[in-house]
Order: sequence, then C-alpha cells, then structure tokens
Amino acid sequence: MTSPARVATYLHDDPLPAPGAPAGRSVYGARVAVDAFWPALLRHGAPGRYYVFHDRATAARSRLRAAHDRPGNERDRPGTELTVAEFPALVRDFAGHPFRIWHDADGDLATAVKLRARYAARRYPITATPHVLSYPELAHEWALRLLLADTAPCDAVICTSESARRSAHNLLEAVAANLRTHHGADLGFRGRLDVIPLGVDTEALRPGGREAARAALGVPPDAFVLLWLGRFAFDDKADLLPLVTTFRQLVADHPERELLLLLAGGGPPRWGRTLRDWAARLGVADRVRIVEPVRPADRRTFYAAADLFVSPVDNVQETFGITVVEAMACGLPHVVSDWDGYRDTVVHGRTGLLVPTYWSPTGDEAYARQGLYDSGDLPEHLLLAQSTVVDPQALRAALHTLISDDDLRARMGEASRRRALTHYSWPRVIGAHERLWAELEAVADRLPWAGPRRTDHTMIDHKAVFAHCPTRTLDGTTEVTVTSYGAAAASGAFPVPAYVTAIGVLRLELLRTALSVAVRQGPLALDELTDVVGERTGEPAARITDHLLWLLKQAMLRPRDG
Repeated sequence: MTSPARVATYLHDDPLPAPGAPAGRSVYGARVAVDAFWPALLRHGAPGRYYVFHDRATAARSRLRAAHDRPGNERDRPGTELTVAEFPALVRDFAGHPFRIWHDADGDLATAVKLRARYAARRYPITATPHVLSYPELAHEWALRLLLADTAPCDAVICTSESARRSAHNLLEAVAANLRTHHGADLGFRGRLDVIPLGVDTEALRPGGREAARAALGVPPDAFVLLWLGRFAFDDKADLLPLVTTFRQLVADHPERELLLLLAGGGPPRWGRTLRDWAARLGVADRVRIVEPVRPADRRTFYAAADLFVSPVDNVQETFGITVVEAMACGLPHVVSDWDGYRDTVVHGRTGLLVPTYWSPTGDEAYARQGLYDSGDLPEHLLLAQSTVVDPQALRAALHTLISDDDLRARMGEASRRRALTHYSWPRVIGAHERLWAELEAVADRLPWAGPRRTDHTMIDHKAVFAHCPTRTLDGTTEVTVTSYGAAAASGAFPVPAYVTAIGVLRLELLRTALSVAVRQGPLALDELTDVVGERTGEPAARITDHLLWLLKQAMLRPRDG
C-alpha cells in the first residue's frame, strides 16, 4: 500500500451561499478564504501527498488550478503531490486512498466523522473550519449533527477567532441543554474547539501602488479616501447608512480635505440603491462612490487607493472579518466596530481604533417566528442588526482622529502591516494548522477503534422502508436471460444507453462485462450471475446487483418467468 497522504478533504461546490443572494454579486470572505487555503497548504505545508475529493473531479481540478495559478503560487513544488479524485472512488476503495488527516475548510465536521465511522480501519483526526454560526438552520444542521456524531478528542472545530469559539461553544451548549430538557437526551460534543485565524496572502497584499490604483479607479490623486470593502447586505453583514450619515458630518468637519467615501463590494441590488439614495438625500452623492460588483482579484487595487479602512459591522453573521486583515496587510490603519472577530485582529490604539457597540438583552421581535415560513430571508438577522448600535459619536470621533493626524495614520499603517505578517500570513496560519494536526494525531494514536460501522441513524434503508412499493421483489434464485436487444448491445451492434455513467452512478465496463457473461453463460440465477461477474471484476455483489437491475430496466435482460 502506498504511504498515506498528509491531508485529505472534500471540496464543496460553493462555500456559504447567501440566502437569497444573486449569484456572482456578493463577495464572501469565506469563499475567498476557502479558495486560498489549499494552494497555501500546498505551498507552505510540509512536503507530501494531498488528496482532494469531489463529485466531479474535473470541476475540482479547474477550481484548484485557477487558485493555484495566481501569482506567487507554485504549482510544482518539489516533494508535494496533489491528487484530485472522484469522491465515489474513495467510497468504493477507502483503503486504496490512505491519508492521515481529514480537514474540511467549509466547517462540515459531522459528515467527515460519518465517513470515518463507515469506512475507516483506524481512527484519524478530523478538523473543520466553520465560517458562520448564526443562521437558524445551523442549530439543527450543524450543532445537532455534531452532538449526534461519533466525535472524539482527536477531532477539532477550528474557530477563526476567540469570539467564534465562544459562539460555537454557546450554540452547542444551548442545543444540548434543549435536548436534555425536552427530550431527555444527554448528548455532548466530544471534540475540541481550537482557534486558528484565517490567512491572507501578504505577498500579493502589500503596501504600495497608490498612484496606479487611483488612476485605475478614477479617484482624484489628492482625495482622502475612506474605504469599505465587503458585501452590501444590511441583513447579514452591516448597515452602512449610519456610516454615510457620519461621513456627511466629517465632510463638514474637514473643509480642508477632499474626503471621498468609497463603498466597494456587491450584494442584492436593493442595498446598493438604498446607499445611493441616502447619499443623495444627505447631499454627499458627489463624495460617496459606490462600486459593485468587485471581483476578488481586484481587492488589492481598492486597498492601494485608500487612506483609511472602515468597517462598522453590526451582524452576528460575522465571525472573523477577513477584509480588515487584508487591509492590514496593505498597510492601512482602520476604524472598525468593537465586534466579534475584530477584537482578535485589531489592536486598539496601535493598528487602528475600535468603536464601541451595544444592544439590549430584550427585544428581537423576529426571534418569535424564526424558521417559520421565513423562506431563509434572515428576518431575525436584519432586526437584530437594526437594534445593534455602533456608537455614532465614537465612530465620528475615531474617523476624525485619523483623518486629522497624518503621523498617527502612518504609525498605525506600519503596525498593521507588521501584525498581518506576524499573525495572518499564510506561512504562520498553515504552521498553526500543522502543529494542531500533529497534536491531534498523537491523540488519535492512543484512542481505541472498533472498526467501521456501515450504517448509522442518518441512513435510510430504502429497500426495507419502501419494501411494499414494487409488485415483486426478485431474489437470488430468479433466473435472467439476455434479450435480443441485449445481445445486440453486447456485440457492439447497438449502443448501451449508459447515460448515468456520466455522473458516476453506474460503470460502463461493469455493464458490458455483465452483458457478456449473460450472453455466454446464461440463463443464470441472479446470485450465480453476480458471482461470475464478481470473479471477473472484483466488484462487490451489491454493486453488481444494481447494474444487473439496470440491464433489466433497459430490457437488455429479462426474468425467464417474466
């Protein structure tokens, strides 16, 4: 057997789709972080082999290649090999794809644990990084699944900030407490909650290029630019109207400055229109520039054109805030809300300024109808955010301080760059993952393992649950014979319409082998035919039976008594 790969994963199609968000318009930090993680791991991780599994390997290769071909990413690093394989191939031959660690960059720890329980011959560590914890369905789809899963002390949810760790702990505890109180179930998460921040490419994101960036964006050379970069989404990111209101006051406070508020990002069109209308009503439409959508590849241009980064996030959906760290890498001072993951990344008074936030423990009217016919529109997020206050006076004072003090901005910009290099560069972040994985491997080696369990409570035995549906259930003694249509297909005179082979459900060579055996040795009982095909192909009986029934379905085989 080949030596185990260092790390394996399942590559999800699109991390964190926003409820109701138009495709291609919204910039999600989770998508940016996930797409960057695997190229960073291949570049900065220890040499070895890595597995990426996907339902469509060609699509996965294209996505990884697009990320890997970005400047600074080395595609052919000596001693490092990336294998992209179809996920069904892993299920068919788990032992033939050995690995030491499974990491899910989209936070789906429970499914990875289920995979291990069904197929693994040994207990290996599993880690996963969630990027949002606030959507109501996650109480069931994430927290409950983790409580029910066969997790172990060698498994870890990797939280991107201390605030995210506390939120994950609180959510798991709340769901567990509810189950104990109302259902008498005593469940607990047996894994760990560790903190490793998201990483950024500090080589691609760096200070400099101001003149070219401003020319590219059409920004006046002498303007003082305050930049917001992120989603325009009042329901699950930030309400930017108070920022526009504060900006109007700053324009009056600083007549000597050509202030420009650059709001860049994307999202549902109504939010962009709302911002434009509000800026016009306040008389600052000529000072507020709204740019949407923004491609992830163009982010550096916006940072380079700015003097100051501002982010008044007010939403529980935020767990880290990658744009603040990207701004830090580009040497920008920042004014951000004292909220969630920002407390980990921002050093108040050194790299930027934190603006106090507050809310009331009462209220939140939408909580009463949470999850009840709300179509995933996040009404509770919107209402909660609208009752979360980013102190307007403190926001104005912080922005005024940095607009007025050129030396302070310069010192904070330099400190921001140093902090990004020290804490959030990919070499540092990948190193933290590797240290955690090594620690968890040592834990896994000490844990007992009873072997794979092929079934669990999340599986439906359709043949048992729906046993009453068919007119007849064929057993192994049922004899089948080849039809004239099947004989023509076996000889190549007629094509096999194996359209389902294109999506990995059936295998064309197995169908042809089964037809060939049936032509030469039939009629045979289903069990006998299955045994002969199994001897020739090495395929398991259950898979062969599915293929034989498909041939019956397509009238290439038929029961002799039918």
